[in-house]
Amino acid sequence: MSLVPCPDCGHDVSDAAPACIHCGRPLRPASASPQAASLYPYFPVATHKFIVLSLCTLNFYTLYWCYNNWWRLRQRSGEGLSPFWRAFFAPLWVFSLFGRISSDARGRGLTVGWSSALLGVIYLIVSAMGAVPEKWWLVSLAGFVPFVPVVHTISQMNQTEGATESRNVSYSGANVAAILLGGLILLLAVVGTFMPEEYDEALPDDTGWSTWQSSAPRTWEGASKQGWHWMV
Repeated sequence: MSLVPCPDCGHDVSDAAPACIHCGRPLRPASASPQAASLYPYFPVATHKFIVLSLCTLNFYTLYWCYNNWWRLRQRSGEGLSPFWRAFFAPLWVFSLFGRISSDARGRGLTVGWSSALLGVIYLIVSAMGAVPEKWWLVSLAGFVPFVPVVHTISQMNQTEGATESRNVSYSGANVAAILLGGLILLLAVVGTFMPEEYDEALPDDTGWSTWQSSAPRTWEGASKQGWHWMV
């Protein structure tokens, strides 16, 4: 067993490894199960479906997308990574995920017109907007946008493979239910954000003085004159 340079990233990897542990490029044919051989190298989903499900699920579908792609990378490379935690901390690990997908696409001769670092920074900033008060949290709904060019590139790579897996372009019953329920929650959240707040009018207490007094005129009698006195 010896170390050989990866044709894509140039890092040294074992010649017995089925794929580069740094960028995920396949290095040699691996003995895979029939089920694994029938899968695409990356999670397949139509771009329009990715956008609709991400928006209607408040971007939880983007985490699901990250999990599936990390899982497939682990299956091909044999790395001891955790797809769950890398999806859970997606704003941090998305830089590495986008970088691997970009390197693999270029290794297959595809043109990649996006920067993994730039898309990662955009996703990190947009995701952080969800913690901002007032109406600025709505910006976080666009968290799926940096993923769109990556999803498109993955579709191009998957088209070059002979996998028998579904291309995931249609909407299942569960997808429709998620869209209807999530869309309703999204609508209520947006409407609630723009609804004006109601304030209760303070009422006078029984002691006679309070922070609220009627603006109606009151009279008072002095020793030798009458006058009007406004209590505000």
